[in-house]
Amino acid sequence: MWLGKVLKGNRWFAGPRGDDPESLGSLFGGRFADLHNARFGLPVANGSVAIEIALRALDIRPGDEVIVPAYTFVSTATSVLMVGGIPVFADIDPRSYCLNPDDLHHRIGPKTKAIIPVHLGGHMADMPSILEFAQKKGLSVVEDCAQAIGAGIGPRKAGTWGHLGTFSFQSNKTISSGEGGLVLANDPELADRVIAFRAFGRAEGGRPERSSSVSSVWLSSNYRLSEFHSAVLLAQLERFPVQDDRRQANADYLTNSIGRIPGVEHVRYDQPDMRHGYYYYLIRYEPASFKGVGPERLCEALKAEGIPFLPGDQEPIYRHPVFQSDNLKNSLSGDLLKQYSERIDPAGVRCAAAEEACNRTLVLRHQVLLAEREEMDDIVQALWKVREHLDLLI
Repeated sequence: MWLGKVLKGNRWFAGPRGDDPESLGSLFGGRFADLHNARFGLPVANGSVAIEIALRALDIRPGDEVIVPAYTFVSTATSVLMVGGIPVFADIDPRSYCLNPDDLHHRIGPKTKAIIPVHLGGHMADMPSILEFAQKKGLSVVEDCAQAIGAGIGPRKAGTWGHLGTFSFQSNKTISSGEGGLVLANDPELADRVIAFRAFGRAEGGRPERSSSVSSVWLSSNYRLSEFHSAVLLAQLERFPVQDDRRQANADYLTNSIGRIPGVEHVRYDQPDMRHGYYYYLIRYEPASFKGVGPERLCEALKAEGIPFLPGDQEPIYRHPVFQSDNLKNSLSGDLLKQYSERIDPAGVRCAAAEEACNRTLVLRHQVLLAEREEMDDIVQALWKVREHLDLLI
């Protein structure tokens, strides 16, 4: 229905600022905001530029430092570099794999301006503690909710705890349009800055002397979402509640079942009234209980049993070559590169919990949680079988 409307209407973009009230983009943004109890849902081209736009809207400038977790997708940190900021890597809580609030005190410096907590795999970060720290230090908070659609703690949903929340609709996400993203906001002024930065820096009333009330004020590029993508997202959003309920039920069943396997646990720290987004179902295992067999070898054995497990991240993000100073020479100015090199030496960064997680984590993607209940039993049986035949894997 929605795609047909775009084709028949011959209108394929959402207006000069992407905020035409009659556009499907605005309709989707409003409905997505309603799902998360937010005032403004502002679609953008993808989840990575959503973070960049959020940082620009919060006036993060070259040389400003932004604290990011060490165990996440790489663009959480590269988005900081894209706006000229300096990503500072903090450790995770091994119970949730999300940013550890207790480590923030060790990472803050005089140039720290913001924190980006990530709701990894759909698990909510400890937002009450992170916000308390941010408020005391006067820091902005951008929630990276790329993997946490529909997640929340009590009535407050992912993306509404911080100043801004960013989402991704890339092809693997629980709501997808192939590529796409969105910024959630409750503050009207911040929302208007996001709208401007997603569309060439166009601001309402930017040049009153012109007949048009919209002109480019800030330097930016084109990050608007097409009407075709919005049409796909509207259809996906309609199916989301039923699919989410199914994922929740299967995840609960799976957690109760794998809890009986020695040395295996679901990565979940139950905060009061937390609803998990279940982009990933993460399993943490004790290497000693599995005779030291690594995640890749375990996944090979589980796949042979028909279970599509994947190893978790193989290294913390600060180990990626992109964060080496030599690889940033063409991206950062001389002064910024010097500041980055002095403040961040990736070879010297140590986030013990993140590094440990890389050696003991197995992942199931959210699609698996849409299967029948009997297939959850198959997952558990495969884990038992592999554990009982570890000698064959060594």
